This record gives sequence, C-alpha cells and structure tokens, in this order.
Amino acid sequence: FKIHLHHQNNRVKRMENITGKVALVTGASQGLGRVIALELAKAGCRVIVNYANHSGNAEKVVAEIVAAGGAAEPFRCDVSDEPAVRAMFAALEERFGGVDILVNNARIDPWRREASMSEGEWFDRVLSINLKGALLTSVAFMPKAMERRYGRIVNISSVRAFRAAEPNMIAYGVSKLGMHGLTRAFAEQGAPFNVTCNTVAPGMILTENIAKRLTPEKYAEECSAIPMRRGGTAEEIADAVLFPIRNGYVTGETININGGMYYAP
Repeated sequence: FKIHLHHQNNRVKRMENITGKVALVTGASQGLGRVIALELAKAGCRVIVNYANHSGNAEKVVAEIVAAGGAAEPFRCDVSDEPAVRAMFAALEERFGGVDILVNNARIDPWRREASMSEGEWFDRVLSINLKGALLTSVAFMPKAMERRYGRIVNISSVRAFRAAEPNMIAYGVSKLGMHGLTRAFAEQGAPFNVTCNTVAPGMILTENIAKRLTPEKYAEECSAIPMRRGGTAEEIADAVLFPIRNGYVTGETININGGMYYAP
C-alpha cells in the first residue's frame, strides 16, 4: 500500500515564521525574561513586557526593543493575582486581538527571602508566583488560543527541578518541578487545536544578578560541577525558548540546556 503525505501548498512544513505574533513574556523586566523579550522582538513579534514591580526596568526593555525597530508594550500584572491575570488577557485581547505566544518566566528570586518569613510563608510565596502564576496565565491563554487554533506556551523551569535541593532552595526546586506537570497538562489539552506547550529547563545562567549572588570563588565552585565548566548565556537559553515556538510539532517536551549538568533519558 502507499502512504500519501499531504503538505500544505505541497511543501514540507518548516520552522514557522512568527512575525506579527503577539508574545507575552512574564517577568520580562530583567534577566532571562529581558533577553527572551528581545529575541522574540527580533523574530518579528509584538512583545508584551510583563512586570510586577520594576516599571523602570520594563520601560528600558521596551525602549531597547523599539530602538532596534521592534514593537513592544509594558504591562504591569502580578501573575499570582487571579483577577489581575484575567484582566490582563482581556485587555490584550481588546488591544491586540489576543496573545499568540506565552512564555511563563516570572519567578521570585530564591536568594531574596526576607529573614522574618517562616518556612510555610516562604513556600507559599514562591509557589504563588513561580507555579500558580504560570497556571493562571495558561488557563487565561488557552480558550482563545484553541479557538484560533494557534498558540505556543513555553514554561521556564530549571535544572534544579531534577536535583536534590539544599534547605534554602526546596521551595524553588518544587515550584520548578511543578512546571513540568503544567506542561504535560496543557500540551495534552491543546494538541488537537495546534496549541503546544513545552518546558525549557536551564542550568546556571549568566545574568546581571549572578555577580550579586556569587563570589568569584563560589562561581568557580559552581562551574566545576558543570561538564562544560561555565554558565550559559541568556541568549543561549533564549535560543532554546524560540525553538518550540517556531516548531509546531514539538509539544509536552523538556528542553534541557545546562552545559551537561543533567543528561535527560
């Protein structure tokens, strides 16, 4: 028997052109989120630079994108606030016709725990932003994406999702492991509607805050545990984020990008 391969316009499906798509990047005012926003803008997306507190930083990211010829808008929203998330998606639907690409990058810095916080208070705070925030944005995103039969979600996890956490990093590691459960659930829900959901799990990333957290000696110690003996650049991680956005046949997967620190089966 013969198998007939049907391709649109008789051409093999290749990496998608995302020019003109609306991309919402949560926690995009600095660090990895900033670079993901910049790279999506370079790819032709209109980028919504989400932030919760640092309006000045968000404005700088938007200005950087606009100066390079791209399109971007800042949007203040605490992703752990359910009514605020619903309002954000409603506003973006009205202004831009909706969100095509969602990158769940927002997180609370695990090194900035207030001394007065109990273990339970800290755990609740970390999970409310890192994990519940990604759930709320994805829930708000899915109905319109399925209706339009197009959508891309990328959840930013961490190599720490797979490693035993030291006491001060338990909440962070649990929140990042939970992202993989979200990915599988939304990948299953969206697949029949051309809506994909994937996880990117970075190792140590060289952002502007790395020097504030690590002494040169501690950085060298961290690198010694990485087979490639260095941290990754935010641009390298952003490349991994753009791959499942442009490739519509990958869904429910984890892209590990960590210099060989963790080899997935």
